[in-house]
Amino acid sequence: MVSYLNTAPLLFSLREEASARGWTLVEDHPTSLNALLAAGELDLALVSSLEYALNAPQYLLLPDVSISATGRVGSVILFSSAPLTALSGSTVLLTPASATSVSLLKLLLEDFYGQRPRYLCGPLEENPQVQAYLAIGDEALRLRRHPPFAEAHDLAALWMDRTHLPFVFALFVVRREAWEEKAPAVREFARALYLSRARGLSSLSSLAGYCERISGLSAGECLLYLKGIEYDLSGLKQEALSVFFKHLARRGEVPEDIALNFVSL
Repeated sequence: MVSYLNTAPLLFSLREEASARGWTLVEDHPTSLNALLAAGELDLALVSSLEYALNAPQYLLLPDVSISATGRVGSVILFSSAPLTALSGSTVLLTPASATSVSLLKLLLEDFYGQRPRYLCGPLEENPQVQAYLAIGDEALRLRRHPPFAEAHDLAALWMDRTHLPFVFALFVVRREAWEEKAPAVREFARALYLSRARGLSSLSSLAGYCERISGLSAGECLLYLKGIEYDLSGLKQEALSVFFKHLARRGEVPEDIALNFVSL
């Protein structure tokens, strides 16, 4: 599981369930989970939608689970010293924590806004000379309180402005080998995950209090943020994924004709 505030509803009762059932629950940032799943060190994981696109033949999806947003997401932000239409030649610093957000940013800047910036990857404190910084997750939430640059652009909102579609950042992915070998356990996990999500979404106020203690945001800001995150994978979200994948395929970043294949629960 991704160890960000936006997964709090998914994790609401999942840690206790995992402990009771003897499951190993690994919490890390998206790029680490991508690598662990691809290497076969995890059976299933919440990983970036880009990871699924890159290795779709190896994977299956849990139905109706995602981290997504229809409009603003609040935690995938490009902070910049200039407007989006004036970043050609500027240096944009990229977080190393999310491959999907990086691909989305490059698509938006280069194809939708016609910009040609230079890209670096690393922490902002070590690169003070840059003109823009892409932050995700809890770091983005913290930086919103004290922005490093004059402008802040929510990538999910920019995507919706241009495509009129939601954006799907992460998917719950199962390795095909794990499904073939451990289907009953995967089904048990899926039931526990869906139940945890239902309990978490009915307890957003208490989760906002937890968010306030660890993020520096107010409880009201945390509640507004959590209410903006969506956890389903509806038909519209699947269409949005297909559109995103087609854009990336056109850019040569992923294979063409990526199918969304699901486990049967």
